[in-house]
Amino acid sequence: MNKSKIGISPHIKYPNSKTIRAVFSSPKTKPKKPAVCEHNNIDYKALKALTYRAFTIIERLSKAIIILEERIKRYEEN
Repeated sequence: MNKSKIGISPHIKYPNSKTIRAVFSSPKTKPKKPAVCEHNNIDYKALKALTYRAFTIIERLSKAIIILEERIKRYEEN
């Protein structure tokens, strides 16, 4: 997921961050098969809004991790 409607992926935006790389790396085990979808329980507009909200939260958490990593580096240098 490079540049899209949502933006650039955090692992591409912050390539030097070990924490971001660990969070967005693929799992070492094969993921389980998803359960069968139950239709008519959620509309697509609500699902789209939920997805965009999740991406916003991921972006904010990524920025917070980078800020904390930079603070730790500054304290280690001093």
